[in-house]
Amino acid sequence: MEEDLDEFHKNESFKYGMVHFVLSHSYFMFFIAVILGAIFHSAFNVYLFSATFFPYVGFAMIILGSLLIYWSQATSARVQKQTGLNRTEKDFERGPYKYSRNPTHIGLTIMTLGLAIILNSFFTFVFLLIASIITKLIFLREEEKLLEKKYGQVYLDYKKKVGSWL
Repeated sequence: MEEDLDEFHKNESFKYGMVHFVLSHSYFMFFIAVILGAIFHSAFNVYLFSATFFPYVGFAMIILGSLLIYWSQATSARVQKQTGLNRTEKDFERGPYKYSRNPTHIGLTIMTLGLAIILNSFFTFVFLLIASIITKLIFLREEEKLLEKKYGQVYLDYKKKVGSWL
């Protein structure tokens, strides 16, 4: 992936879909967190909770995270269809993007946390934290560079108004 990004930066040209390329790798980090959490949980059996109501909380979090992701993706698709590349700052501030520049990642975090609670898995929680940090430090920074390049001052103004996670 780093070689692909280095090549992109050398060419100084925006390739359609590069933002989605970067984001797909960040989403994959959450998948890896779940897989590693399950593997380590089955090997070491370290539990978080003893109360029986926590799986219901986890299930509710999975539904909440899924709804947030759906809302984010539907908003993004609707704006893309209406505006194309000719966006104004207000076009970025629709739906959940009024509150966070990364609502899909918030939804993924909520869903993965819900799964960690359902599984009662300490390790899934730990790997979720690691995935979130890696996503924030690497993938979201790269996404923002690409969006700044693609939309210029319009995105920079939006970025000043709306925080990254919440």
